[in-house]
Amino acid sequence: LAQAFQCCSLLSSVNYKSGHRLLSEPDRCSCVMPAGATESLVAARQEGALEEGCLTRVSPGRCLGTYCGGAGDDVAQVRAFEDAKKQANLGFAPRAVGALVLGNTLLGGSGMLGIPHAFSVAGWMLGFALLLLFGFASAFGCHLLQCSARKIGTAPCSFYTVAKAAAPRWTWLIDGAVMVKCFGVATSYMIIVGDLAPHALHFFGLRHLQRWEVITAGFAIGGTLACFKNLSALRYTAACAVLIVLWTVVLLGLFFVDAGGAFDACQHQPQEHTNSNIVAPMPCNGAAFQQIVTHNPLALMKGIPVFVFAFTCHQNIFTVCNEVRQATRRRIDIVIFGAYLVSGLFFGLAAFFGYATYGDKVQSDVLKGYPSVPAVELTRLLYSLLAVFSYPMQIHPSRTSALALWTLCRGPPGDQSTSNPGDGNGIDALAEGIAPPAASDDRVARASSRRFTLVSCVLLALSYTIAITVDDLGLILGVVGATGSTMVSYILPGIVYIRAFPEAHSKRYLAWGQFFLGCVIMPTSLVLLFL
Repeated sequence: LAQAFQCCSLLSSVNYKSGHRLLSEPDRCSCVMPAGATESLVAARQEGALEEGCLTRVSPGRCLGTYCGGAGDDVAQVRAFEDAKKQANLGFAPRAVGALVLGNTLLGGSGMLGIPHAFSVAGWMLGFALLLLFGFASAFGCHLLQCSARKIGTAPCSFYTVAKAAAPRWTWLIDGAVMVKCFGVATSYMIIVGDLAPHALHFFGLRHLQRWEVITAGFAIGGTLACFKNLSALRYTAACAVLIVLWTVVLLGLFFVDAGGAFDACQHQPQEHTNSNIVAPMPCNGAAFQQIVTHNPLALMKGIPVFVFAFTCHQNIFTVCNEVRQATRRRIDIVIFGAYLVSGLFFGLAAFFGYATYGDKVQSDVLKGYPSVPAVELTRLLYSLLAVFSYPMQIHPSRTSALALWTLCRGPPGDQSTSNPGDGNGIDALAEGIAPPAASDDRVARASSRRFTLVSCVLLALSYTIAITVDDLGLILGVVGATGSTMVSYILPGIVYIRAFPEAHSKRYLAWGQFFLGCVIMPTSLVLLFL
């Protein structure tokens, strides 16, 4: 029903088993229907694929749809989405696997190292409130995206396919947001290497290594791996990342409770005698530990993007929808809730332990401030190695999005008709659905290779330069959180849901709020970060 697809603004679902599209347009769905489509719709209703009232009027020439099911589950949507997943050999995993996928994304990054410093500019009570607020807002963004994916009905679904179906004019935002976010995360990994590896290598006997030398060595490995087009061998680093993060939380907890021996966070400060026991007062070095910090609102505003950055996993909600069996709204919401609850718990523990131990003097990379003992140095070394091998996994999607933007602006590689920006004939031909003149395979291959090489060199050079010159992890997390993470977590979910569900209901108003919140956070945080 290609004509119906072009005529109607939305398709509520696709019945791949019967091969017919089931139209359930909320308002003003006036589209010319091919012969036989009406009988298919009536038969689908009789089979239970469409509920009574979904279509108020069906005639051989036109259809007028009414909305059924609200913003929640629609029987036709779920059934059609599951059928599409089976056609693609997807949808056989239990909910626990989906929760692990989201939890892996949330916990496996560098955000946890920066949250303790964000607590130090907010106070522990306000910090927990912000952690809860932005965690809930981010989870709601995932909810909006999973509802939109099921409404569109394409399988396998992705951020790009859902946005292209619901808001085709905004697909360039997806590529831009993914490019910025992944590039920033990759750069933060190199900064982590420069922060942690020199101390660890010095402790284990490799002395006189400077920060830039360690970053260069790590970049030589990670940058080389980033030039490969297939990174499937590195997928296991994600599981290692979660284990290292969990151990880091345990390590910070041991220092917080002063487990004794090597777990004394205040080894280099004067000690006090209390009840015949020698103890070091906490926080260390007389640092401030407050419930709410009120004297520096500018620092608080600069710390907000770190919370946004830590709770960004929205690109993988589509993987969950694809893989989890019976991806109804309730089942996917349980997956989202479980992943965010566990991740938020570990984020909160790490932030509280770090802030309670070092107060307002906690470092922007929390591991930098702990004493040089075997457990800490081993953790620093493991984090550095993990960052090196995770680096290409972030450069890869960043490069893919950059190449997609290049194609959008300049046309496909090797295509002469769109390579000249002053000549609009090729672009007009594409817009009209006319194929441009075919380029030879050799020319396309050479042009693709040049673009791949050029984009890779630019991204790697920029990443290396920033990592060498910037030693403040909090600044990078703030910039990425204010730009790419805000776009992926707030602005795009709001846009996609608003366009996918044009009918008025309460959740749509909340989606508008999600969108406007992102529009406020992005420019405000970017301006304040550089004041």
